[in-house]
Amino acid sequence: MVYDDLDSGEGPVAAMRPGRAVGLCLIAVVLVQAGFFAGAPPDSGGNRFVLNRNARIPSVTSGTRTVAVPDGKPNAPGLIVQDLSPVLLTGWEALSFQPRGLTPPDVQVAVGPAHVVEAVNIALGVYSKEGVPLVTYDLSTFFATGSDFLSDPRIQYDGLSGRWFVAAGDFTTGQVLVAASKSVDPTLDWSIYRVPSSATSECLDQPILGVGTLNVIVSVNVYSNCVSSTYTYNGAQFWVINKTDLVNGVLGPSVWPSPRYAADFSIHPVRMEGRSLIQYMVATLWEANTDTSSALQLFEVSGSPPGAVVVSEIDRAVASAALPPPSTQLGTAYTLDTADFRISDAVWSRGLLWLGFNEVCPGLPSTACVRLIELETTARTIRQDFRLSSTSRHYFYPALALDGAGSLAVLAGFASGSEYPGLVATGRLTGDPIGVLQPPVVVKAGVGVDQSWCDANTTQCRYGDYFGSSNDPSDPTLVWFAGEFGRGSALGWGTYISAVRMKAMLTLNYSVDSGPLPAIGPMLHFVRNGTPDSVAIGAEPVTFLADPGTAWRIDSSFTTLSGEARYVSRASDAPNLVGVANRSASTSFVYQLQYPLTIDVGTGGSVAYATNSTTHTVAAGTKDVVYVFAGRTVNLTAIPTSVFWAFTGWTGDLAGGAASNAIAVGQPRSIVARFALNWAVITAIVTVIVIAAVTATVFLVRRKRRARPPPFPPIPPFPPIPQGPPVPPPSPPEGPPPFT
Repeated sequence: MVYDDLDSGEGPVAAMRPGRAVGLCLIAVVLVQAGFFAGAPPDSGGNRFVLNRNARIPSVTSGTRTVAVPDGKPNAPGLIVQDLSPVLLTGWEALSFQPRGLTPPDVQVAVGPAHVVEAVNIALGVYSKEGVPLVTYDLSTFFATGSDFLSDPRIQYDGLSGRWFVAAGDFTTGQVLVAASKSVDPTLDWSIYRVPSSATSECLDQPILGVGTLNVIVSVNVYSNCVSSTYTYNGAQFWVINKTDLVNGVLGPSVWPSPRYAADFSIHPVRMEGRSLIQYMVATLWEANTDTSSALQLFEVSGSPPGAVVVSEIDRAVASAALPPPSTQLGTAYTLDTADFRISDAVWSRGLLWLGFNEVCPGLPSTACVRLIELETTARTIRQDFRLSSTSRHYFYPALALDGAGSLAVLAGFASGSEYPGLVATGRLTGDPIGVLQPPVVVKAGVGVDQSWCDANTTQCRYGDYFGSSNDPSDPTLVWFAGEFGRGSALGWGTYISAVRMKAMLTLNYSVDSGPLPAIGPMLHFVRNGTPDSVAIGAEPVTFLADPGTAWRIDSSFTTLSGEARYVSRASDAPNLVGVANRSASTSFVYQLQYPLTIDVGTGGSVAYATNSTTHTVAAGTKDVVYVFAGRTVNLTAIPTSVFWAFTGWTGDLAGGAASNAIAVGQPRSIVARFALNWAVITAIVTVIVIAAVTATVFLVRRKRRARPPPFPPIPPFPPIPQGPPVPPPSPPEGPPPFT
């Protein structure tokens, strides 16, 4: 399978000529009309089919981008079965051809808060969200139309009003039936209306329903009649109906009829999800002389009746589209009608409009493929234009839905010469690269051929004409699909309803640049189903599904449980280790192996080391573990705390007494740096201190003595004695001393 990203341009295109009816209709119309009303068998099995009057419609024939992807038959390499997106949830077989079905089924589905409603030709089925059937109506009973021939049903649930809307063609009266529920419960009462209000003689083929904020729009292709082989195409027309009137059950709701668009075919009202004063319609402009289309028409409807209604049209050039070939199917030479390139489904949300249709795959063997186009409605520009296609498988009748995160989910029919007709789902997230889809996941495999009604002259069987899709108003992560699958010629067509959830597919693995892989790899931290989760990634690619819009990250480093090794991501991988799940990713990471070096430092010193372009110091009395890239060398320097300490040597995985040393780390290593008191230095310093102290003491004592003051004041000197002969001292007096 390949996805082709197409060149798209902009600009007006010339008006298209009126379309012509498909060859199958021209051949069969006379033979079949009686069967419409009387149930006359148009084939040997007595089965009835619905005539599909249409113009021949084009497909795309050029492209600039081709990306090879798996066809989804086996699981893609590197994916585990339970981790594929879209994720298939509740699903069940629903309405089928038996006991009174028409061919093709024209499958539709709508989902409300508590109900799932499927519409097929002539029947309406209501289910619980667990697939329990609640009630089934014949369309004639539902619309109370008696024996009128009804076909081409459409159904939508409108979350803004809490009401259901159903439309179907009444080919007996030449009108379109419109029903609006009176409550949120589709099993209760409905109001029934007709547009136009009076019967016509024309054939209003394939009515298409669109429910917007203000209005309900019903569009048809108008033919001159439904019962004759001679008819003309009178153009496309639509009716704009005031939605409030329908919700309120007004007997005569306000209606604005458009003029006939003679140059247009199948103007398709878009399913509007969210509030918008503008309601959109789209169409592929048909070049009848070449059965191709090179223009996409965007219609903008504003206003609401009974007020003024304004319709503007903007045309955008696209790569040419051409009619798809019929699809082969296993077990029979009869092929399946893949119709033409009119719009199969279209949905709008928050300024983005997606549409899909069938076409031939250009440049491939003759296979049918699905064309997908995204428009930005504010700028009115085409953002993406690509295909779901395969060289060996046909894809057809796409149904589109957008979840609450804006992710696109696509349902498509498939078949090939080796496969019965079945259903696949694919999609893309808002941030995925342009033109990329997730690999298709088989929703329902066919169990037999589909030959509900076949033309023996063309060996072609009716199929489709369209499938159904709906978002879930109760769970923005869910979308619902309904489509047709093959059950075998005896049983006729069957339908299948399925809920799916879009996820971001994170396909991840890692390797180690050298050394063995650990038992447990790096952890992915992400949000799965609303709950944070952590899962180890491995050496083989594995896909993990993350909730759209949530953050995820992968460990930049991790350590084995034993701590014997650590793994660090390369710097170049850093930007890819974190992300937001608005896109899928497939990435392989490389981790570098590191081994621990334990450095134990005793009291009295520290160790400085340098490795991995960093430096650090281990303080005294502590232990540090440094992880070193395998094979690297760590330079070590032992530094005593002071002169009182001396480095005494290394022990453990490093020996020697040199303070500066190095160790090569090729496995876990452990070393001890030992220090001891430096007694020689301590003794010398103490001796010096003692001598200094004694010397200082002596000095201070002597100095103190010299500085002691005299005990008495000094005696002044006597005057000088004159020089001469010495005078003898006087003689003492005689007698006793005097009495005092």
